[in-house]
Amino acid sequence: KCNMKIVSTTTVWPKWQIVIPKEIRNKLNIKPGDWMIILLKDDKYIWLVKNNEIDDLMKFINNEKK
Repeated sequence: KCNMKIVSTTTVWPKWQIVIPKEIRNKLNIKPGDWMIILLKDDKYIWLVKNNEIDDLMKFINNEKK
């Protein structure tokens, strides 16, 4: 069981950059200068997580393994 949903899309720009859509930045309170962590799962999935939220994500991942 996974509680994920698609809420927006974005484009990869020529310099390999992506823009986090405004509604997502607002919802997650992402501000310029925030540190983000990029996680790769099974060479298939990328998760972008605010640095101060990594503990919650790790708990979620560990619960998914059970």
